[in-house]
Amino acid sequence: MPKWEYRTLTVNRNETNKFIDRLNTLGEEGWELVSTITIESKSVGLFDSGSETSGIVAVLKREKE
Repeated sequence: MPKWEYRTLTVNRNETNKFIDRLNTLGEEGWELVSTITIESKSVGLFDSGSETSGIVAVLKREKE
């Protein structure tokens, strides 16, 4: 049965291209993206529009050698 190792990659919403480049690099190293989680930030103010995505956390795995 395979054993896995995991890692996370966190980026803010303004770094989309950097995020994709980093995922491609990690993919070449054998890492597989298994999940993403958005980080929400709450706006506070008179005209509150709710929350907004401020970042993304990616969860990756690869088989241990």
